[in-house]
Amino acid sequence: MHRPVIESGYDPAGHSFDFRPLFGELRPILRQADISVAVVETPLSGPERPYSGYPRFNSPYAIADAVQWAGVSLVFTAHNHALDQGSSGLRKTLAYYDRIGLRHAGSRSSPEQKRYVILDCRGIRLAFLAYTSSTNGIATPPGQEWLINRVDLARIAADIAAAKREGADGIVLALHAGVEYRRFPGPAQQRLCQRLVELGVDILLGSHVHVIQPLGWREVAGPDGRRRTAFIAYSLGNLLSNQRWRYTDCGLMVTLKLRKDPDRPQGIRILAADPTPLWVERSFRDGRYRYLIHPLAGPEAAAEPALSPKNRPRLREVWYDTEELLNGWPVYQTDQP
Repeated sequence: MHRPVIESGYDPAGHSFDFRPLFGELRPILRQADISVAVVETPLSGPERPYSGYPRFNSPYAIADAVQWAGVSLVFTAHNHALDQGSSGLRKTLAYYDRIGLRHAGSRSSPEQKRYVILDCRGIRLAFLAYTSSTNGIATPPGQEWLINRVDLARIAADIAAAKREGADGIVLALHAGVEYRRFPGPAQQRLCQRLVELGVDILLGSHVHVIQPLGWREVAGPDGRRRTAFIAYSLGNLLSNQRWRYTDCGLMVTLKLRKDPDRPQGIRILAADPTPLWVERSFRDGRYRYLIHPLAGPEAAAEPALSPKNRPRLREVWYDTEELLNGWPVYQTDQP
């Protein structure tokens, strides 16, 4: 939520914000899903603090309203900007999510709260967890390290085990890590993802690097000796931002189709993972930038009448860049092996 994005949603007549138009084209897609998730990489600390973009974010509550309106049912809150407004800003963020009934995972307002969320989806119980490798050097107050989930393999293993004991069939983990703007995961990032899969993660959703990275499958053996296949999205890029250079003005939405594993009392099978490229169109009118997120069905989407002619080459470039990245990664397939 960079400053120009915040300003794009301001209504001077009502002295209020409305970001719903940004998600207008995504809403019909997101609302078809049983569960839709996203990272909201900004604190929501209320109007008593100045709204701000990079490097210390603070956004209006209205962005949470818009995300929920678009169809997102759970947001991940473990990211490197979670403490931009201090621990009080994080608490206000979580309090607003609770107020509007938007589920969240990755940070907590009290140590008694669970470190994960379990949602039931047509008889499949999915546990959602989120962890970040950094908070940009901003520390939690002494004794309140529990506020945000940080990458700690021992702690993650314990959280996965607790979710399994509570009856989770599948583990979905959001990982905020990696080297920013690198289009392929480095060795350390790949090793970390492999280790998380070995600990029991079924679906790993990466963020932080602000560009799309490949999708992949990893097969591992469980404690019972049975093999299972996990899905990894190393980075889904940017759903919405003011970053405009190549590879940063776009993201990836992935539709996962799951079923319970008939061979295991607790387990899921991922039947398909269908990626949809997204591109953020930016225009300038009435003295400020405006944004619209376009889901791309193919390069022919550049011919849509609503799209200005000057933006059509960039939309085609996003499609082909994404296609080349996904098809060029040796372990990606549309359907699970």
